[in-house]
Amino acid sequence: MTHRPLFSAPLLLLTLLLALAGCASSSTSSSSGGIQAGPGVDLKAKTITLGILSPYSGPVAAPIGIPLANGVKAFFDHVNDHGGIDGFTVKFLEEDTKYDPQTEVQLYNQIHTQVLMIADSLGTQPTFAINPLATADHMLVSAATLSSALATQKYLILVGTPYRLQVENAFDYVVNTLHVANPATGIIYQNDDYGQDGLKGYQEAVAAYHLHDVGQAAYGVTDTDFTAEVSKMKAAGARYVFLTAVPNAAAGIIGTAAKLGYAPQWILQSPAFARALLAVPALVPLLTKAWLVGQGAAWGDTSVPGMAQLLQDVQKYFPSQQPDGYFEFGYAESYVTYAILKKALENKDLTRDGLYRAFQSLGQVDLGGLYPPATYGSSPNQRVPTRDSVIYAIDPSAPAGVKPLTPDFTGSAAKQSQF
Repeated sequence: MTHRPLFSAPLLLLTLLLALAGCASSSTSSSSGGIQAGPGVDLKAKTITLGILSPYSGPVAAPIGIPLANGVKAFFDHVNDHGGIDGFTVKFLEEDTKYDPQTEVQLYNQIHTQVLMIADSLGTQPTFAINPLATADHMLVSAATLSSALATQKYLILVGTPYRLQVENAFDYVVNTLHVANPATGIIYQNDDYGQDGLKGYQEAVAAYHLHDVGQAAYGVTDTDFTAEVSKMKAAGARYVFLTAVPNAAAGIIGTAAKLGYAPQWILQSPAFARALLAVPALVPLLTKAWLVGQGAAWGDTSVPGMAQLLQDVQKYFPSQQPDGYFEFGYAESYVTYAILKKALENKDLTRDGLYRAFQSLGQVDLGGLYPPATYGSSPNQRVPTRDSVIYAIDPSAPAGVKPLTPDFTGSAAKQSQF
């Protein structure tokens, strides 16, 4: 039997204490003020670093990714210039995901040890690609997607009315406001998780409002030819066609329909329109006959406190920014992030678990009137912050290219939907 030398008790105790101290310093630390801190927090410099994972290149960048991220940054530029959050300055690590799930995973893995939370992750597929990693890291992710599946995920934050309910509210408008009974309807949707959420809402609307569903067609994320999908709707006689698409695809679908002599009432899900589409002269007369379903105060309506502040911040921090609904969404989204950080600081706990506890206890968050107040709870139904929508006409004369046809409303199907 071989005998190994034994450590003396005091030396063993010292070794264990040093090891424990090393483990603790890798996860949390605290200042003399008693604030617990995790990754992305520098208590001495009083900085909090957050991540932004957004497409800064590719077809989704200019119409959505860049203005949305700029809205997030403008909000916190204002916060930082007015004392920060209890003296803490917010910084960002920004990465270009190209709207690609695999790229988003790679970039998340590069920055996840350097940030406290993700303040903006654009896209349903990219955001769900990092969800297992964020869950393992206990990392909150503010999602720039309105997928209804977010409501069932522990660390993903939904801001606004889910896509599924947007579709339901759109057809509530057709049936209960315009009083069109049994309309002939169809849907063209992107063949991914984003599109599936729109499809689920469409199917629920068919049942709830007794729609005459004449066709459903999916297109691939990289598709540029939409002849087959449009021809299917035309042949079936769809009078109202819902588009769960992104702007470039929506433009291609509507343009293809015009060439084929087909002009239904197009209803666009919120990500299907961008102000930049109105820069294409041939699209303008086609888009002005379409409706957009979404949320948000009209750009320039300074009777809304948050809009007045947003316009001041645009002038100061992003003076070249044109009126844009995605910029407004990023700005509004940041009210929720701010509320989480503020609550965590009040609790003296800037760890990731501390942020999660703060999020759970938020209750209602005022979004400055830019969007309706968001309300959060613990169950999936309570994680759906709003259920209302606005139906907009696309109007090139309006600052952001849209004008409301309705006030905020919640249709009967959206009220009853369960998550």
